[in-house]
Amino acid sequence: MTLLDGISWVEVDAHHWEGSSGQVLVGVVSWQDGYVLRSSGGEVNGTHSTLDSAKAQLESWIRWLDSTSTT
Repeated sequence: MTLLDGISWVEVDAHHWEGSSGQVLVGVVSWQDGYVLRSSGGEVNGTHSTLDSAKAQLESWIRWLDSTSTT
């Protein structure tokens, strides 16, 4: 996975957002008494008080993956 394409966020409905890199879904944020992040593979999960911080967690994780990638 890489951020070469960046992460595009789409509001699916009033309580759900999807983050994709290119054509690949990388994570979902939903509102459940807080903003709950789940990466598409389940590697990253978190609960946040703001939507921006939930998005930032996913984006930071992907940047970390990029920095440790040897391919």
